[in-house]
Amino acid sequence: MSTHFVIIGNGAAGYRAAKALRRADSAAQVSILTEERHPFYLRRQLGEFLAGNLTLGEVIFQSRNAYRRERLDLFLMTRVEQVDPPAHEVVLANGERVRYDRLLVATGTHAVPPDIPGTDLEGVATFDTLTQAQEVRRLVKDVRDAAILGEGIVGLTLAESLAALGVRVTQLVRGERFWPEMLDEATSARVEDLLEGAGVTLLRQTEARTVIGAGGRAIGVETAAGETLRAELVAVGCRRRPAIDIVQGSGIQVRQGILVSDALRTSAADVFAAGDVAEPTESEEFGPDDAAFCWQRAWAQGGVAAAGMLDRRAEPALEAMRLRTALFGRDLAVIGRGHLPAGGSVAAVEMPDGPEVFRRLVFQDDALVGAVVFGTGESVHELNRLVAERAGRRRVALALGLQEAQPAPGPMPTTQARHCPICAAEIVIHYGTAAGAAIRCPACSTDLVVRWDGQNMWLDVSRP
Repeated sequence: MSTHFVIIGNGAAGYRAAKALRRADSAAQVSILTEERHPFYLRRQLGEFLAGNLTLGEVIFQSRNAYRRERLDLFLMTRVEQVDPPAHEVVLANGERVRYDRLLVATGTHAVPPDIPGTDLEGVATFDTLTQAQEVRRLVKDVRDAAILGEGIVGLTLAESLAALGVRVTQLVRGERFWPEMLDEATSARVEDLLEGAGVTLLRQTEARTVIGAGGRAIGVETAAGETLRAELVAVGCRRRPAIDIVQGSGIQVRQGILVSDALRTSAADVFAAGDVAEPTESEEFGPDDAAFCWQRAWAQGGVAAAGMLDRRAEPALEAMRLRTALFGRDLAVIGRGHLPAGGSVAAVEMPDGPEVFRRLVFQDDALVGAVVFGTGESVHELNRLVAERAGRRRVALALGLQEAQPAPGPMPTTQARHCPICAAEIVIHYGTAAGAAIRCPACSTDLVVRWDGQNMWLDVSRP
C-alpha cells in the first residue's frame, strides 16, 4: 500500500516539499490542502501585482495542470480545522477526516487585525493572499486616500505599491519608530526616509480607535487621540503571527510557532512543520511580537521536511533569515537577531557604506547572532550562513574581507554536501576539491565558489 503524504499549505515550504516527495517516491499519494483559491504563487510578488506591474498569470507560479502532470493532488479552498495526531488524521471544516501516514504543517503566518469597530466595512482590507490582493486592486481604482494601520512586511508592501499608484497614504506607527521588533534604530530610520520620500505620511505613536463608515463603506479612521483621517481604503492586519491554530489542543508543542527539531520534526509522531510557522526549539529567534517572513528560508525547509518524511537524513537548512524583501528598489535583509540593541553581552558593529548601503553585525559572547543588510544583496548569503553557524568574530571578518586573510588551507580532506545558496539544492563537494574551486549548481545553474577555511566548508555565489 502506498504512503499518503498530506501537506497543509501550498506556499514555498509546502510546494517544495510536495515536489521533493513526488520526485523521491513515484508511488506515494501526495495531497496538498490549502484555503487558497489559486495554485502556488510567491507572496513577495503581491505588491508588484497590486501596482499593475505583473498580471495574474505572471504571479501564479504553477498551473493546476502542472500539479496533475506530477500527480500532486491539490485541494483548493479546503480549510483544515484541526490536526488529530493520535488518529493520524486531519479534520476539515466540513467534518471530513483525511488520514495521513506523514503530515507536514506549512501554514505560514496569518494577519492579526486590530480589535476595533468598523473592520467589517467595505473598503477595509487585509493583504494576506492573492485573492485579497485582487480585491484591493479592484478597490484602489476609486481610492484617493488610504490608511495603513500598522507596520510589518505587509505594511511596507502596501505603502510602496499604493504610493506608486498615486494614492495618498497615511501609515499609523504605534511606537516611536518603524517596526522595532524587526529593525534596528538605524535601519528603521532609513526605511522611514524611503517611505516619507515617496510621499507616505507616517504618524508615529498613533493607533486607530475606529474605522469610520458611511453607507456601509469606509470613509476614514479615527485615531486614539481623536484625530480623523480621510481614507476610502483602510489596510488592517499588517502584523502577523505564525498560523498555529490547527495544532492548538492537539498535543503538538508550540510557543509562538510550532516547535521543531533541526530535522523539522514536531513533538508528535509523523508530523513535521516547515516555513514561517516552524520555530526551532533551541532558538531565541521568535519573541512575543516576532515571526519570520522569508520565502528562501521556507523553500529550503520544505526540502529538509520532505527528507524527514521519507525517513532520510538531510543536512539541516542553515537558515537564519527572518526577512528578505526589496523596498523602493533597495534590498533589505534581517538575519537572526539583527535588530538587538547593544548592551551587556551584546555588541553591535555598524558599517555604513555611503548613503545607500548599510550593514550591521550583532555579536553575543563573541558569536555572530544577527545581521542587517540594507541597500544591497551582497554578503547576505554569507551572513545567513555565518549567523546560522554562530560564527566567531575572526571567521566573520575573514569571510567578509574585513581583515587580511591568512594563507589558503589545503584541499578538502573529506567529501561533504552543502546547499546551493540560491535554490537550496544539495551539492556534493568531493574529497580533494581545492578551496576557491568554481562549480555550477546542477539545479539552477548558478556559478558558485567552494570556500574552505581549514575547518568549515561553504558555497558562495561567484562574483565577476
